[in-house]
Amino acid sequence: MDIDEIYKTIQDYLKEPPLVIWGSGATAGFGLPGMGTLKDEIGKALPSFDKTCTDLETELGKDKYETDLPRIRRIIREVVCNADIKAKENLLKNCEEFDGIRRLTQFCHDPHPKVMNVVSTNYDRILEYVWGYYGYQYTDGFDQHELSEFEESRFQDKDIINLMKVHGSLDWFDVDHDVRKITTDFGYDPVMIPPGKNKYRTTHKSPYRELMQKSDDAIKRASSFLVVGFGFNDEHITPLVSKKTKAGTPIVVVTMDITPTTEKELEKAKKVIYVEADADICKSRIRIIENGSSVSDSVVDGDYWKLNKFMDILQ
Repeated sequence: MDIDEIYKTIQDYLKEPPLVIWGSGATAGFGLPGMGTLKDEIGKALPSFDKTCTDLETELGKDKYETDLPRIRRIIREVVCNADIKAKENLLKNCEEFDGIRRLTQFCHDPHPKVMNVVSTNYDRILEYVWGYYGYQYTDGFDQHELSEFEESRFQDKDIINLMKVHGSLDWFDVDHDVRKITTDFGYDPVMIPPGKNKYRTTHKSPYRELMQKSDDAIKRASSFLVVGFGFNDEHITPLVSKKTKAGTPIVVVTMDITPTTEKELEKAKKVIYVEADADICKSRIRIIENGSSVSDSVVDGDYWKLNKFMDILQ
């Protein structure tokens, strides 16, 4: 395929507004910490933590950390929140750095009925900051008033961005057994779901019960997927997306590095496009695979694995 055919194929895959799956790799470029940083910070603060572990998800899934989970949540929240605040300041100083999010939102939200669905595994508020900056109406199940409670009916089918934060958010706290949105930490317990193989043990509680159902429904209804910085390690989202792609729903994955887990989970996808960094990060490797066979495997000029640049293909 020549470059124009490659771009046309990407456009065809995403001709209907896709369900966006937004992972930690999507915000790493804005300074948000990855698993490695979280592992180091937990190791510094928690004497019982095994600093030699290589997989934070597996390590925190061990029973010995059950009683430490409230403290682990606080450690994670502090680390992520510090970076989150810096990112907000950067947005005010240089909004063009975040322009990929604005353009993606415009691409997904502007067509009738003006709805965008996003499933995110992130705690940070980067998306919310950009949407607020540009005046987009959105909901994460809370209204945007301080101290509000979760209400499932806020998710709508038109004139809204539905953000399903299936692991929680930095500004969700347990206040007398009610989950409320609080932008300032007053000492209440954060309700974020920390990494760990048993992380979904608490999803029978609100708001996670409702968020899981909403994300399931969004995945089942999706006409296509745009995956940004998500490594397919989530035990709830991954099987549902894999099932849909096996049935023929097109999927485009944009990230710096395609993980072996991603390729394994999508090996039976009927229509998949991978956009990742080449060895020269100023170039991109774009692979198109249909029905298990390679249609195209090309290295092109331009860092299309970054969202800002990738949007040049769609707009």
